[in-house]
Amino acid sequence: MGTSASNTGPNNRSPLLPPWAEQGDPIKVGSGDGDGGDDQHPGDGNDDLGGNEGKEPPKEIDNGKVQEQIPGVKPNIPSPNRLVGARRSFGDYAKSAGNGKNLRSSLKKFSKSSGGGSGVSRRLASGITAGSGLLGIMQGESVSVNNKSLSLSDLNGLSTDQAIDRISEHLTPENGDADAVRIALDFALSEVLPEEDVFDASMFTDEIVHEAISCYLTDLIFQDIVNGMGKAWFKVEHPGKHHKMEEELRDLIKVITQSKLEKVMHANAGNISQRNITQVQIDVISQTVKEWENFDD
Repeated sequence: MGTSASNTGPNNRSPLLPPWAEQGDPIKVGSGDGDGGDDQHPGDGNDDLGGNEGKEPPKEIDNGKVQEQIPGVKPNIPSPNRLVGARRSFGDYAKSAGNGKNLRSSLKKFSKSSGGGSGVSRRLASGITAGSGLLGIMQGESVSVNNKSLSLSDLNGLSTDQAIDRISEHLTPENGDADAVRIALDFALSEVLPEEDVFDASMFTDEIVHEAISCYLTDLIFQDIVNGMGKAWFKVEHPGKHHKMEEELRDLIKVITQSKLEKVMHANAGNISQRNITQVQIDVISQTVKEWENFDD
């Protein structure tokens, strides 16, 4: 899976929080009907209401609501040359033979230049909004964006690849994060679903849903780093090394993200639902980035 970095990335005058991170089209999860239907999770046949019949009222999420749930103040005007140190470290990593110390030092500096865990979470609000919609679709809900709805039943008869494309297209925001979010959605679903000629909604067990969210957050963070580092990411001595760098960075992020998701979900009794998915994503992203701050320079 490739990256979304096709430009030089943000400059020193770029805001830490782009305007589209605070506004965007809302995503509505659930139809609000009370007549059963697709309200059961495909994997286990249970909902998280303790046996109550009928659907919950529709849940609506947008970037503004995501911002309200993130602790701390919104980042101010970025400091001059805030990206120089992180980009220099990433450049050193790219030119090295895969030096793990350089990579960890780069991530530590990236966190400092990005406002820490809170700052990264705020910047990824579009992705968090889309992640709430992803959970809704995987759990059998109808998810609406711009008056267009999609549910698992709409994917009947498609191949797995076609179903993934439909889900990604439906949830990708129409803003500056479009490429990164779509790539992360494609990556997550491709990682957890087997390639089949006919898509099977029953593949979305609780375990698969959990793994998909972990993979999605991993790649969302990964795309943010690659975009933020701009040209520094491509300072490789041999073109063939670029793919190896991607794997090293993504694997390091995934190990930390998985551990943080397990920790966060343990505090939520292991259940992911529309009641907590926004906060779960915020906490996992914030804690993952905070972990980088413990790395040695």
